[in-house]
Amino acid sequence: MRWKYALVGMAMLWASSALALPSAPAILCEMLPDAADCVGRVAGCETCHTSTWPASWNAYGVDVGQALEDPDDFAGSLPAALLVLSSRDADGDGVANGDELLQGTNPGDRDDAWPYCAPAPVLRDEAPLSEAFDMDRALRRLSILYCGRSPTYEERRAFAGEVPAAQYARMHEALDACLASTYWRDEGLPRIADAKIRPIASVGIDSPVGIVIGDYEWDYRLFSYVLTEDRDARDLLLADYHVDVVDGRLVRVDGLVSQDSGSGPQPLVVDRRAGMLTTQWFLSVNTMFSALPRTTAAQAYRAYLGMDIARLEGIVPVAGEPLDVDDKGVQRAECASCHSTLDPLSYAFASYNGIGGGLDRIGTYDPARPTRMIDDWEAPATFVFGQPVEGVRGWAEVAAESEAFQRTLALMFFRHALEREPSVDELSALAAAWRALPEDGYSANRFLHRLIDQDAFGRPQ
Repeated sequence: MRWKYALVGMAMLWASSALALPSAPAILCEMLPDAADCVGRVAGCETCHTSTWPASWNAYGVDVGQALEDPDDFAGSLPAALLVLSSRDADGDGVANGDELLQGTNPGDRDDAWPYCAPAPVLRDEAPLSEAFDMDRALRRLSILYCGRSPTYEERRAFAGEVPAAQYARMHEALDACLASTYWRDEGLPRIADAKIRPIASVGIDSPVGIVIGDYEWDYRLFSYVLTEDRDARDLLLADYHVDVVDGRLVRVDGLVSQDSGSGPQPLVVDRRAGMLTTQWFLSVNTMFSALPRTTAAQAYRAYLGMDIARLEGIVPVAGEPLDVDDKGVQRAECASCHSTLDPLSYAFASYNGIGGGLDRIGTYDPARPTRMIDDWEAPATFVFGQPVEGVRGWAEVAAESEAFQRTLALMFFRHALEREPSVDELSALAAAWRALPEDGYSANRFLHRLIDQDAFGRPQ
């Protein structure tokens, strides 16, 4: 969706009314539902912009701006402008703007095109195990990824002697065994979680030996627990419980966890929990001393919804924002476009302690916290995707039901499996798999069974 969110940025610069209604993404996908970026990508603004501050546009962005019949009515004018421009070639690379959007190349950048004489990819939703699928390669890949070892010579030889239908069944049986392994639980999944949890050495200064300000092992255990044994992956954001290790097993722990626990405390009251977003570690390392925890909200948005506000991804401005409640100057023109989304995402997190309230209060809920830290605090409404929500729990509920959450989960596993982004011709099959998450009970295991069926998984890289 590189160009979708880019045009939100253009809307904000061309017409102030766009701040209240960032309608470009919906309009673009209604007009071009098969566009590469409408079936699985989130990106920034480079399709139309060469710079967002100061604002400048590439050839396509200039053409879109000039084609708007009424720049003050961006949403109303955009469909006609896109239609007019679809058959033109803004960047002069020989490919029409509309075709570039469908293919996933940039209509404003003549260097972003499919190789000369190479056929442009066609989006498709192929049946599993096409002619391009290499069964042996897929078996080796899944064994290494999910079991942490290569298949033995004997296993590969036996596999090679079977008919394709039996190989297919054997491959899925092998995946089931791997997904139940301690390797996947204790090594595979934690390495996927690293970028979301961001573990660092963290000690206080009140003791010669240091005081831990948050034990991220709780985060790793919750992540692995939720994504194994066909559990509901939405609990990454919705869990009101913690997970400990008992006799080598991951076990759900309800209620508070005291300081005396061998695994360290988790002091947040149950009704204020929101899975990975409210662990003691997440709040300590992201909120820290911040009065308005913008970093906390931004990391939640990036890690679990796949959108980086710093790159102008997922910009959904709220009317009247940013309020600049903590006098940080975010109403300046070069800041306001991002903060009109980021600040409303952040307000609910202001009532959760980071490390500024004392080591004994890290990760606790304190409704009086923002009034102590921000003058004239009046608890502005929190918004997610332009929808008002009640507290971090409401934030998480909207996020967990979104396509952004499903897509991010799918991309996380795709990138882990293939160590790259999906290509344009792989997006439709991947989108079909993540759109099936609701019918699969949001099971990560079931998604991975769909993933290993895709052409990409059996191709050489």
